Amino acid sequence: MIYITDYIQSFEIEKKVIGQKLLTYKKDDNKKSKAKVLLVWHYELNESSLKNFPEAHTIVRYGVGVDNIDLNFCQSKGIKVFNNPDYGIDEVSDSAIAMILNLSRNITFYDKKSRHLFLNPNQKFPWQENTENSSLRLKDSSLGLIGVGRIGSAVALKMKNIIGEINFYDPYVSSGYEKVISANRFESLYSMLSKSDIVSLHTPLNEETSGMVNDVFIKKMRKGSILINTSRGGIIESLDCIYNGIVSGNLGAVGLDVLPTEPPDKSLREKLLLSWANQNKISERVIINPHTSYYSPQSYEEMRYKAAEMSLKAMEGNLKRNRII
Repeated sequence: MIYITDYIQSFEIEKKVIGQKLLTYKKDDNKKSKAKVLLVWHYELNESSLKNFPEAHTIVRYGVGVDNIDLNFCQSKGIKVFNNPDYGIDEVSDSAIAMILNLSRNITFYDKKSRHLFLNPNQKFPWQENTENSSLRLKDSSLGLIGVGRIGSAVALKMKNIIGEINFYDPYVSSGYEKVISANRFESLYSMLSKSDIVSLHTPLNEETSGMVNDVFIKKMRKGSILINTSRGGIIESLDCIYNGIVSGNLGAVGLDVLPTEPPDKSLREKLLLSWANQNKISERVIINPHTSYYSPQSYEEMRYKAAEMSLKAMEGNLKRNRII
């Protein structure tokens, strides 16, 4: 049997694919001990929670990231883990590019400025004189990508006719891949940061990347550069380093689809979030989305169909692609 652990509210898509072999957390919680395959969204799967699924031999993640699954424990128990990596490539890459274009051309900043000028006319600078010096000519600018898997590569290919130069740091892609995406490969992360006006993160969250963006990282970036994160919030050590970077001018702007803590906790009193929420001055240089860059109605449906199909193949012992362990 295949058991959906969480999040999904109605199961019509999964039922179409899986049929009578489907169990869900809403209706069949008392039968979960019979599950062979777990179809999981946010549910934490570790040594403790997996005791409830003694017959499970495979886990299929609805999305890309698997940081809610204890891979070491699963490996020790011979439990296979698969992810679903290709359903929202266009949506996430388009969101990253939208943030890049917005912040580099100061679209949100000018929108706020125009609203203010409409309500409070300025005789000295009445309208088009209110220009912002941080605006970039993108053809003379450089984009640095950390990670050029499916999404990072899509960003590179879509941006090649917009941006002057594309750089990337990814020690795990094979030699020659730089020619495939017409980009400059850097062997050192910090070297790439120093050569990029815009930096966009497209890497999974793991032991190597957790907290990678910290005070040192931001100090190595070009002064006034733009940082975009549509991958995982935990890649940023804390929002304090982002706030400090913007206040100091080291960071010109930041676009975040993901945060270290989701949903954000107001009681933590994080300066970046409070300034952004209260629309203080630095909020003009900050875009925050609620982890939705993956979403369109089409990508959501595609994700669920693909995950259900993968689960059925896993149940039948025929699933080979997208295996993590």
